[in-house]
Amino acid sequence: MQKFLKHTSAFALALLVLCSTFSFTINEHICGGVPISFSIGMEAENCGMELETTVSDETTMKQVSCCDDVTTLVQGQDELPTQQDVHFTTQTFIKAFVYSYIYVLPSADQEKVVYKPYVPPPLIKDIQLLDETFLI
Repeated sequence: MQKFLKHTSAFALALLVLCSTFSFTINEHICGGVPISFSIGMEAENCGMELETTVSDETTMKQVSCCDDVTTLVQGQDELPTQQDVHFTTQTFIKAFVYSYIYVLPSADQEKVVYKPYVPPPLIKDIQLLDETFLI
């Protein structure tokens, strides 16, 4: 159980470091205040209700569209800290904590002593038949 917990926590921490360094974009297409499509890393699909601009010889008319495209950029870390300053008192506390919880407390991984069932020696002569003694 302890080994499983160690592997699970190591995997979770590695996944946390990996996810914190990723950058990605979230694209949404909103039409009339209602989100229509949602996508991560790609363009969101349009609903097909975009208005086209009408061009004539004299004037250009542009109509207001009811659709909006919203793009959100989630920026990850560029650099991870490689070295941290740890004071002597903190190091002493960490060493004492590790020693008290790892080396002093009994481990649950210790194998339990299991005794094999007693197997009697093989029967060479049947003493009851030799002495002709039977239980009735």
